Amino acid sequence: MRLQYPHRRSIRAKLLALLVLPLASTVGMWAFGAASALGDAWSLTRVAQTYQYFGEPVDDVVEALQAERRSSVAYLAGGGRDFAGGQMATDRERTTRAVTVLREHAADTNRLEELDGRQRARLARMVKAVEGIGALRDDVQYRDIPWDEALKRYSEVIEPSFKVRSSLGALRSGDLAARTAVVNELVRGREMLSREDAMITAGQTAGNLTQGQYHDLVGTIDSRRLLYGLYAPELPAPQRALYEDFTDGPVGSALEGMEAHIRAAGAEQVGSSVMHGHWRATLDASLNELAGIDRSGGRDIGERARDDGVALLVSALASGGVGLLAVAVSIAVSVRISRDLGTRLTALRDEALALSGTRLPEVMHRLRRGDENVDTGLDAPVLNLGHDEIGQVGRAFGTVQRAAVEAALDQARLRRGVSAVFTNLARRSQVLLHRQLTLLDTMERRAQDPVELEDLFRLDHMTTRMRRHAEGLLILSGNVPGRAWRRPVRMVEVVRAAVGEVEDYPRVAVRRMPRVALNGPAVADVLHLLAELIENATAFSPPETKVTVRGERVPGGFVLEISDRGLGMSRERLEEANRRLCAVQDFDLPDTDRLGLFTVGRLAARQGVRVTLRAAEDRGTVAVVLVPQTLLVVPDGDGEDAETGEFRAGPDTGGRTAVPAGAPAGAAAGRSMA
Repeated sequence: MRLQYPHRRSIRAKLLALLVLPLASTVGMWAFGAASALGDAWSLTRVAQTYQYFGEPVDDVVEALQAERRSSVAYLAGGGRDFAGGQMATDRERTTRAVTVLREHAADTNRLEELDGRQRARLARMVKAVEGIGALRDDVQYRDIPWDEALKRYSEVIEPSFKVRSSLGALRSGDLAARTAVVNELVRGREMLSREDAMITAGQTAGNLTQGQYHDLVGTIDSRRLLYGLYAPELPAPQRALYEDFTDGPVGSALEGMEAHIRAAGAEQVGSSVMHGHWRATLDASLNELAGIDRSGGRDIGERARDDGVALLVSALASGGVGLLAVAVSIAVSVRISRDLGTRLTALRDEALALSGTRLPEVMHRLRRGDENVDTGLDAPVLNLGHDEIGQVGRAFGTVQRAAVEAALDQARLRRGVSAVFTNLARRSQVLLHRQLTLLDTMERRAQDPVELEDLFRLDHMTTRMRRHAEGLLILSGNVPGRAWRRPVRMVEVVRAAVGEVEDYPRVAVRRMPRVALNGPAVADVLHLLAELIENATAFSPPETKVTVRGERVPGGFVLEISDRGLGMSRERLEEANRRLCAVQDFDLPDTDRLGLFTVGRLAARQGVRVTLRAAEDRGTVAVVLVPQTLLVVPDGDGEDAETGEFRAGPDTGGRTAVPAGAPAGAAAGRSMA
């Protein structure tokens, strides 16, 4: 079947646009590629010079700051002893000289033009950090801060240097980029060794370390070993051989042994675990050898970058000429071929537009509505435009559209089948769980041994949680939970039952709530919704913190706030989560890590409940649940339900033994509310 559409525009104009636009794009891409290749080649040839002018002063400042940090820490740890103060003054003079050189280089406007915006910004931040060291020196001089605080602040001054170093040697990709990253990480590893040196010097001067300081020292040692363990094997062969000579040599072996003694000594014996003179000589030798390896790697990168830049420059010029010739040939061939395609392409365009723009979207819309009465032969016919290449394209396009319709139809059937499987599994589980809960209730009433009763309550709590997960399957399949309440239930009891379905129920504190009840038909959905939010709050907050549930009346209904003390969520993640909670969405398998949000959103939409997430004032996340007035029943009398705090709710035991202190909160609350 061939559909005829009126020509609204000259096919010659279409072909002209089809010819000119790709050619213009090709020329633009060629020009951009040539310019980019030439720029990369020039940048590679300038890497070594740029780093020599700007990076070496930065390295000198870092080494001076590391020495000043060590002597300052020793000065503070020793209570301002003269020998440490003299060394500190010498190190400060060295730092001042290095900073002066760095400032002069950073003020050279002619050489700064060789840097890009990111490199200039990072260099400026580095200069600003070292120029502001005066306040830190005053605090050290007058001993206004402890030595570990001084160590931290000196390290913060050094930190911007790593970004400067990485940006000055930044290469887009390839072996050189990997080598640059490896050398930069090893420089950071050497900084870890310098910090370790400062900490041990402080311990030797003071005689010992606190437990916190000792843990920081051990962490620094582990960080340094991790960096070298990860990146030293990635060094080029010459530098890797130098590093292996270091680790296998007397200096590296001595360093390894001293660190082992320090780790075994503990905080109290750090000062006496190694001899000061032996440690000083070993650390100075280690830092010198490792710095030599870093400098060797940097020189190798610079030489390789220069050689690669020259080769890339030659290649860019050659490929640019070939590309320009190819563009010219393409123009000539395209003009000739375009004269033969007018009528055929017009027919192909019209039929393709009819199929993809009208018929196929209508079929997809019907499938989304659940109408599976689709005939692929009529709704997505194969185009018939002849037997040559254009006709083959038309038939292939029609075949693709037909396959898309069949795939969408299969997917709709699969969704229906999966939903039925979910429903069947959930219903079977519910029947078994209901029988299990009934049996547990009978066993709890007969139990006399408190220990046995406590175990039964734990099993009861676990079964209650299993019931909620089974209800979750029903919700995912578009059905309603099996539980139902005919009479209104007090809101505080709904909250308690929700807490009873959470694994970490002892961490949940339910605060005082007004006397208000929830309509029976809404209890199951609201209870499940609250349980999902409370479990999410306990899962994403530290185990030693509390999760608090509060409730109060508002003009539009009743508000419940579930607050945790976790790390919280970023603004973007909060916005995305709130969009998911407000919008009714179909269940999507790739979103299985967000089942909780999906379940809460569907339950909220079903009952007209509004759920939003917001950041807490200090830390953590607050889930706000607004239950509309239409779902509420206000009982006779005023007042509030009792303060609960960390409640230990249990089933109505009648004359039986009381619920043990460790029994799950609300172990049988779901049954007792019915």
